[in-house]
Amino acid sequence: MIKPFQFLYRKLLEHDDQGYDLILLGSMALLVLGGLMMIYSASSPVSDRLHGSSLYLLRHHLVHLGLGLVGLWVAMRIPYQRWQQWAPYLLVGVFALLIVVLIPGIGYQVGGARRWLRLGALNFQPTELLKLVMIVYVASYLNRKPGMVAQFFRGVLPNFAVMGVFLALVILQPDFGTVVLIAMTLLLMIFVGGAKPGHILASLAGFGVIGAWLVASQSYRLRRIFAFLDPWGDPLNTGFQIVQSYLAFGNGGVFGVGLGDSRQKLFFLPDAHTDFIFSIVGEELGLIGVLAAMVLFAIFLWRGYRICLTTEDDFGRYLAYGITTLFTLQILLNLAVVMGMMPTKGLPLPFISYGGSSLLGTLFMTGVLLNIGRRPKRWAATDAPGLAGAAARR
Repeated sequence: MIKPFQFLYRKLLEHDDQGYDLILLGSMALLVLGGLMMIYSASSPVSDRLHGSSLYLLRHHLVHLGLGLVGLWVAMRIPYQRWQQWAPYLLVGVFALLIVVLIPGIGYQVGGARRWLRLGALNFQPTELLKLVMIVYVASYLNRKPGMVAQFFRGVLPNFAVMGVFLALVILQPDFGTVVLIAMTLLLMIFVGGAKPGHILASLAGFGVIGAWLVASQSYRLRRIFAFLDPWGDPLNTGFQIVQSYLAFGNGGVFGVGLGDSRQKLFFLPDAHTDFIFSIVGEELGLIGVLAAMVLFAIFLWRGYRICLTTEDDFGRYLAYGITTLFTLQILLNLAVVMGMMPTKGLPLPFISYGGSSLLGTLFMTGVLLNIGRRPKRWAATDAPGLAGAAARR
């Protein structure tokens, strides 16, 4: 009875002729398929009311998924070393896009935020490209100037200056959640690149002061903080969304109310198919579904960090670390928000939430990660050689 499972395990640990990590690819595929199922369930009421068809938003998502899979394949085929060569051009390009999106009449505005550019029938969010470009820039810097980040003024501060220019443009959109996500990712990259803990703590204090000022400068951000601290104090207004999320998880229990039978998606829970889709997962599939999704995320992140540890060159290691850490933080931030552990941030759940630009960016970065982890087939038998093994092969 054990032999079939041993055979399957060995096959999963192997790579195909191209040397791609099939476990990472498989976990991603399962998350995407699960996302399709939950997007149809969560979006069908609002899709039917706004567009006259319960399948409208699902079809729209499938178009982006198709484009995202093309992007995944392209990123898998591009040697990751080229991203370092392209870093200066990518910085200029994304800077121009962040400027253009702020221009009235060109940038597309939704709900008071100007974050999108129209490309025919599709909308594109430049901040999704910014995530990858900033990771490429910092990875390139750490590779070109090893040890420099141990010096605050010559190493850490220049990176913060570049990051500050781009994130200031994102704040103008405004998109505070993405600013927090990118800043945390780059700070962790700089830390593993050799920055001193004291410099990192001082930087965190500085970011905290800037963040507090940004929150205090906008009344809607203050309302989010108050809603987080006491959602039941105003359950029909500022605390409405998180209260409805609590009810969704509470309704689900252990086994859920059944796929498609959510009550909170019936215009009670705002953003049920986007930022708060995990609440619908908890309601319809219960604790079992929540744990299954978290296991798939854990497998995906494990393989991402394994790629980081087994990559031979520094640029590849930093790039893999940055991409995997960005995914880690975005997943944790989204889960913390829907469970009421953090104020709302407006960040979608990777692979599962409805959202065109987010899905495109997520799949493309996954393709970059797969290319970094590409190995000759003769290495496939080693599951986790670690840094020592990588050093020995140099």
